[in-house]
Amino acid sequence: MATVFKNNSSLKLQFDKGLGTDGKAVIGSKTFANLKVDALADDILAVANAIAGLQKHDLYEVLKLDSSSIS
Repeated sequence: MATVFKNNSSLKLQFDKGLGTDGKAVIGSKTFANLKVDALADDILAVANAIAGLQKHDLYEVLKLDSSSIS
């Protein structure tokens, strides 16, 4: 039977940078590594909103990226 090991997680914030010259939305992002694997969603969102408040562009989306090893 396969075993799953949780590795590091990261927090990715995506920002709305307006429209490009082609009329399509431009999305920028910042990624913060070494997020605790067991961090609560409410805590992650609170931190994301606090960081977003310091940024030039409006927050578009908050992502938690998880990585696992399977053996």
